[in-house]
Amino acid sequence: MSALSIARALPARLDAFHAWRARAGVLETLLLAVLVATGTGLLAQVRLPLPWTPVPVTGQTFAVLLSGVLFGRRAGPWGQALYLGLGAAGLPWFAGATGGLAVLAGPTAGYCAGFVIAPLVLGLVVERVPRRVGPLFVLLLAASILLVHLPGLLGLALWQHGLGLHPTVPGLLAMGLLPFLPGEMVKVAGVALTARVLGPRR
Repeated sequence: MSALSIARALPARLDAFHAWRARAGVLETLLLAVLVATGTGLLAQVRLPLPWTPVPVTGQTFAVLLSGVLFGRRAGPWGQALYLGLGAAGLPWFAGATGGLAVLAGPTAGYCAGFVIAPLVLGLVVERVPRRVGPLFVLLLAASILLVHLPGLLGLALWQHGLGLHPTVPGLLAMGLLPFLPGEMVKVAGVALTARVLGPRR
């Protein structure tokens, strides 16, 4: 089969995959969730520490947002819950090849909660958004800020209160949101382009 014929057949095959995913049973959805969790664990190792905040830049949000768009409201959040559960049990696939419950009780706990919330909401609403890069970019950026970073800021504030600190709103934004926005826009653009190519056509 030539590359041209493969390219021509790809849209129909992708539509068939998404139709199968939508009606998949528990076992098939669990297998997709394992795929989502594995992808998130791999991208978590793309990590850039920042000296002024305990929250690093990672590839996790790319995997989180993509899981909601491509794998839907079941396999997406299930996969992220599996990722967090196995990581809490000790599998070293959190950022920096770490694992254990302590990570979920640390400064990134709120972001981890958002990892489950974001694909659930995205899976519910993405089918109502035109499959064009512009609308997808707006939706994904809003999901990143409201569903991942906002819980992250709340978790970061609670973590600092536990240390006896009293964070201000500007201080929290400087530690947990503003430095990440340029990278988030790049990741969101990448997810939007990927979803445009690999997502369902209808």
